[in-house]
Amino acid sequence: MTTVAMDVRVLAGQSQRTGIAQYMACLLAEYLKDRRRVELQGLSYASSIQGFEGIPVTVIPRKKGVPWQSVLLPWHLRNHHYDVFHGPAFSLPPWVKMPKIVTVHDAAFYRMPEFVRADTVKYLARMVPRAFREANRIIVPSREVRDDVLEMAPWVQERNVVVISLGADRLKDMLPRSSSPNPVATPYLLHVGTIEPRKNLEFLLRVFSQLIRMKDVPHHLVLAGANGWNNEKFWRSYEHFRFKDRVHLLGYVSDEETVRLYQGAAVYLSPSHYEGFGLGSFEALWHGCPVISSPTGGANDYLIEGLSVLPIREEDGDDEVWADKIHELVLHSPTIDHELLPTWENTYRQHAALYHEVSHGTR
Repeated sequence: MTTVAMDVRVLAGQSQRTGIAQYMACLLAEYLKDRRRVELQGLSYASSIQGFEGIPVTVIPRKKGVPWQSVLLPWHLRNHHYDVFHGPAFSLPPWVKMPKIVTVHDAAFYRMPEFVRADTVKYLARMVPRAFREANRIIVPSREVRDDVLEMAPWVQERNVVVISLGADRLKDMLPRSSSPNPVATPYLLHVGTIEPRKNLEFLLRVFSQLIRMKDVPHHLVLAGANGWNNEKFWRSYEHFRFKDRVHLLGYVSDEETVRLYQGAAVYLSPSHYEGFGLGSFEALWHGCPVISSPTGGANDYLIEGLSVLPIREEDGDDEVWADKIHELVLHSPTIDHELLPTWENTYRQHAALYHEVSHGTR
C-alpha cells in the first residue's frame, strides 16, 4: 500500500468549489470509493474537509510569522513517513527529500499573464519553476499544458510530464429536483465559468448578436459563474449590448442548478483564449449538450461527435463562423457517445498508478 500525503488546504472550509477545488474534491471522492490502491493522508491547517469527513486529515497548526507552506509543512514531512507527497495546486514544499508529484493545471500565468491577477502571476512565477525542479512527476490535464511546461522549463524531461485528463462525469449522479424550475424558460445557449478576461465573453456577445441578426433564432444566452477580476471590458460590452434583454447573468450556481442548465441548453459555448482542460465543456457533453469550443485545452485532445472546435482569432468573420455552427447544432443536435468521454474513475486510477510508480523510485 502506497501512503500518499496531499496538501488539501484548498478544500478547507470552501463551499463554492471551482477549478482546483473541484479537481481535488473529485479525486477524494474516487478515493473514498476505492481505498485499495493507496492510503491517503490529507495535510492542512484545518481539521476537516467539508463534505469529505471520511478523509483523514493531519492538522499542521499555523504559527504567527512562520510560513506554513515553506516552513511548517516541510518540517512535518521531514519528521513523518509518507511514500509520496502530492502538491495538487502548482507548488511543492522545499527541502523535502521524499518522492514528490505536482499538478500544474494550466500555464496562463506564463503564456497570457495579462489575463491573470498580478499577485497570482508573481506567486506562480516564483513557485512553479521551483516545483518543476523538485518534482519526480508533473501532472497536467492536456497536451497543450504539457507543451507549455516543456517550453517554460526546458530542463524538464518530457517523460516526467504526464497528461491525465479530468473527468466529465462529476455530476452524473446528481438529479435536479423536479420542483426546482429552470431559471430560463426560453431556449438558450450556455456558458459556465467565472467572468474574467481569459474566458473571452465579449466575443461571445458578438457571436450571439450575429446569431440573432443572421438567423433570427428565439434563443437567449445564459452566463453562469461568479464575477471575477479585470472584467471591466466585458461589463462595458454588456451594458451597451443591443440584445441585453436576452442575456441572463446568473452568478455562481450550485451543482444541482448546473446540471439543470446543462440538460436544458441547446448548445454550450466556450470561446476561451486559453484553458488547461475546459471542464465545463466536457461536463456539458456528458449531459447531452453539444459544445463549441475554441482550440485550447482538452478540446484539442478528443475527437467526439458533438464537440466542435472553432477559431477565435480577432479577424472579422470568426463570430459569423460560430453563429453558423450554433444554428446548425440547434437544428440538428448530435448524439454524444459517453464511452468516448473521460471519467473521474479513470483519472483517479491514473493518479494512483503514478503514486505507485514514483514511490518505487522511478525518477
